Amino acid sequence: MTPIIIEIIRQKKIMFAVILLLFLLNAALIVLTSYYQSSELAVAQVKWSDLRRKNASAGHVDSSVLYRQGLSDLEKLKANIPAKHEFGRVLSELLEAASASGVTVGSITYKPTVIKEEGLLSYQLSFPVAGGYAAIKSYLADLQNNSGLLVIDDVVFSNSDPFVEKVVMDLHLTVYLRGGV
Repeated sequence: MTPIIIEIIRQKKIMFAVILLLFLLNAALIVLTSYYQSSELAVAQVKWSDLRRKNASAGHVDSSVLYRQGLSDLEKLKANIPAKHEFGRVLSELLEAASASGVTVGSITYKPTVIKEEGLLSYQLSFPVAGGYAAIKSYLADLQNNSGLLVIDDVVFSNSDPFVEKVVMDLHLTVYLRGGV
């Protein structure tokens, strides 16, 4: 080594000793931490894999049981579909729900379509509903809880005056009825 470096080390012995001690301590902590963390990480990965495996196997059901359950659910669904001659009652329920929610219904247009392969008749209804936001939200909740087979196809909201809470909702829905053949 050059005499200048040797002189610096001789004058700064304590500082170099502290730096060397910190370096060795740092290296020891890195080794200890990586050893500890790698073993803990391996344990955590094994636990996670076991939980995923248990969760995946818990959802598996025999296909014959699943098929029978599906058939049972389809029968329940078919039992909830009103007959074709009950269209007036279904329409009346929609209007009563609107009245109970405090919204006004505009003119209703409908288009019947026969679904031969299922023996169903579908009515595509379109009508505007006007009222406050809470009332329209309540009406949508009533439609969601309707006992028949009713599908909301499209909803468009508009408000012509930002200072008045009068929302107009253009509603397009499909009502399914039995006996469409």
